[in-house]
Amino acid sequence: MLTMAIVFGTIIRTEAKDPEEAESNHVIITLKSGEKVEGYVLRGWHAEYSVFKKENFSFKVTQTPDDKEPIEYTAEEVVSIDYVEKTENHPDGLRWESRPIARPNFNSRYNTIQRLVCVNKVGENATTYWWKIWVASGVNGMSRSLQTNYGIRFHNDPEGIVYPYMLVNSVLMKDKYPGLQKFCKNWFKGPEGKVHEREADENDSWILDMYDAYLAEQGGGQSAR
Repeated sequence: MLTMAIVFGTIIRTEAKDPEEAESNHVIITLKSGEKVEGYVLRGWHAEYSVFKKENFSFKVTQTPDDKEPIEYTAEEVVSIDYVEKTENHPDGLRWESRPIARPNFNSRYNTIQRLVCVNKVGENATTYWWKIWVASGVNGMSRSLQTNYGIRFHNDPEGIVYPYMLVNSVLMKDKYPGLQKFCKNWFKGPEGKVHEREADENDSWILDMYDAYLAEQGGGQSAR
């Protein structure tokens, strides 16, 4: 593990000093106070490099690409990280948002953790996100591997909670979204079930269509973002 940390640390320092990579690290951070901070995020803050710390929770930013005094921020201090550079895959720029992620435990089924999640697709009534985490793998869980999680935030949720897809068909929906648990389970059943399965395999934001259909059945949509 120490060797991995040394390797990752070397990668982070090298990439941060590479002037050709500087613009891809150019970001605008919106703080909880409403203040906006422009700078250059040090690469290596993503889950791949989170060997000894929480994934998707903290990152460091410098005022210039060559600045030697980075400032650290956490998911509890920021609203979002917007990458200035536009790419073919992200014509509006990559955006990470600080959101509470539903994470039920033995003490509370409504437990959440605050983390940074990447915007995947913005729909009319909901937004989907992705993020990576380390999970136990291998024999007896002695190894770890990266897993990509997908989640959805319903625009009418005042708490802005992101629900991993697998929790949308759970009892967590019972009070806030009556009937959604059953509707989600039935989405892959019946005459249209195979079509929906194929769509889910091809499009990781399939759940937006499912939620729109649920709202239509309920007799209305949403407008709040």
